[in-house]
Amino acid sequence: MNRLRLVMWIGASFILAACGNSASAGNTASPSPGASGAPRGGASGQLVQINDNTLILTGANGDITVTYTNTTTFTKTSMATLADIRPGQCIFATGAKDSAGLITATSVRLAPKNARGCTTGGAAFSPPAGASPRPNPSGQANMTVVSGEVTAVSGTSVTVLTASSGSQMVTVPTIASVTVSSAASAASLQVGQCLRATGPPDASGTVQATSLAITPPGANGTCTTGSGFGRRPGSGAPPTGG
Repeated sequence: MNRLRLVMWIGASFILAACGNSASAGNTASPSPGASGAPRGGASGQLVQINDNTLILTGANGDITVTYTNTTTFTKTSMATLADIRPGQCIFATGAKDSAGLITATSVRLAPKNARGCTTGGAAFSPPAGASPRPNPSGQANMTVVSGEVTAVSGTSVTVLTASSGSQMVTVPTIASVTVSSAASAASLQVGQCLRATGPPDASGTVQATSLAITPPGANGTCTTGSGFGRRPGSGAPPTGG
């Protein structure tokens, strides 16, 4: 009888130990949320405060703190027109391709060439030769992207030298949305602007910007990203205190 009790006691001990290890493993498998719920990769919103190298943006989930250094790059995007498209610029055009393969742009982004020409990751322009094809915008089969260097402009016809497909012709109607990016600096920052910061958040959730882009407001006059958020430009800083 004593031997039977000993065997049962040992068996129960093994079961309890196994349950304890299983619970511990389950706890470590569930990561805790990131600090302050900060988005990975940066932040966007309206610039409401400038304190030396610290910026406060307001977005859908409240205010976001962004810092920059003397190595942070600054760009400014402004609204443009078809007349602003000139040879030598980098272009990123999105539009529909018809059955004959002709492309009509609905949106166009322009930027000056950098040291690598029009091949740059940050501006999402032409991918290097041999890179994987860019997916169709919004998953639509008849939508396409053409990016590279503008080599000629004749009326609404724009010739683009791409890195992967050679020269391509794009029609840019006068109703197409056209924006142009240019180099900027910290002195270009003003309260009320729409700002996009790219960079990792630190432990407190502050975004450490490696690049800052001043962007025009969306069609509804607010600072928007994909989900749309921010105050209407010019509405001023948020009230302080309770």
